[in-house]
Amino acid sequence: MRYASLARVILSTALCGLAATVSAQPNPIQMSGIPRPDSNLADEAITVRVIRGSFANNVTGHAVELRAGDDVSTTMTDGEGRATFTSPSPGVQVTVATTLDGAALVSQPFAAPSLGGVAVLLVGAAGGGDTGDAVADARPSVPARPGRVAFAQDSRILIELGEENVEVYYWLDVLNVEDSPVEPDTPFEFFLPAGAQGATILQGSSPRTLIDGPRVWVSGGFAPGVTPVLVAYILPYSGGTLAFSQSFPADFAQLLVFTQKWGTMDVASTLIDQRGEMGADETGGAPMLWGAGGSVPAGRLVTLEVTGLPHHNAWPRIIALSLAGLIVAVSVWPSKGSGGHDPVSRGGDTLQGRREHLFTELVKVERQQRLGKIGKTRYGTRRAELTEQLQSVLRDLDEGLSPDTAISAPSTPAVMT
Repeated sequence: MRYASLARVILSTALCGLAATVSAQPNPIQMSGIPRPDSNLADEAITVRVIRGSFANNVTGHAVELRAGDDVSTTMTDGEGRATFTSPSPGVQVTVATTLDGAALVSQPFAAPSLGGVAVLLVGAAGGGDTGDAVADARPSVPARPGRVAFAQDSRILIELGEENVEVYYWLDVLNVEDSPVEPDTPFEFFLPAGAQGATILQGSSPRTLIDGPRVWVSGGFAPGVTPVLVAYILPYSGGTLAFSQSFPADFAQLLVFTQKWGTMDVASTLIDQRGEMGADETGGAPMLWGAGGSVPAGRLVTLEVTGLPHHNAWPRIIALSLAGLIVAVSVWPSKGSGGHDPVSRGGDTLQGRREHLFTELVKVERQQRLGKIGKTRYGTRRAELTEQLQSVLRDLDEGLSPDTAISAPSTPAVMT
């Protein structure tokens, strides 16, 4: 998946203001410990800003650690409250941490950057002392009580075009408006659409985000503020239209869907009542279509239909399979006239049954590939196995024919490929 492209889209759509109906000053505590890619920084740079309670209270001359496994580097914050590090090794998982007023502030794990840098904010309590839930995405220090969470207005669904598939991204900001941790009344989990493949957790998601097959869930309660849940998967398709449905475990304040603009590609839903387009200069990448709707309650099915998808015509493959079947039938026809109940005849009957079974399996695999129900690797391996077995059966049948009845036919692989 093209994560760099996704990052540009997320950045540009966050700035476009479609998700917000009201403007609000960001809460530093909600941003604490969340690594943010920053193209304005030098390559491989990591900056950590330490504040108490608000952006006006920089913590200067304070030790900050960069942890990469067992290796720890320490740097002091400058007059703006920033400590600057260089990536120990691009791509390695690191965290930044400090102890402020007796409380440990630790960031989410992130990959050390290579191109551009990463900025992290660590926020301590305004009056000193225990920061409690100020540590980003740590488990709540007090027991969570039953409550409700919702998706903040910046939550969105992004759809990009892949190779004979679409890449679907869920950028979900789970919002707890209470001043203490809450545990949703029902488990915070959802199941990806049928046919979803390659589900993965994106960088920047809460470390408590978990995936097991099609199931996605967040363990434990939700601290006050925003908990990011970022997941992605691919959906194969075989025609010009793809429809899929998804229900979510929390209310959407506003449904937002962004789709890559390619040719005649478009996305439709009964829940979308506003539409627009963003040019490449606005997104920093490919042009995008956007659709917006009203609030969507938890559990309601969100159905999206993507149209105008580029695809290959299936007729050449169907014709090739038909010709292969005809050649197989013709090549073994003389054996059917031999009849008899001798061992050789019975062996021929067994081979013919085996041939028909293998050909049926081959047709089934081709159909699964066209419908996107089998992965490319599995498809290639299974098709090669069946073709090899079918060739072996055909050779055995051909060797069982007398020289004057054997029929010469083109090799099956040349037609089937």
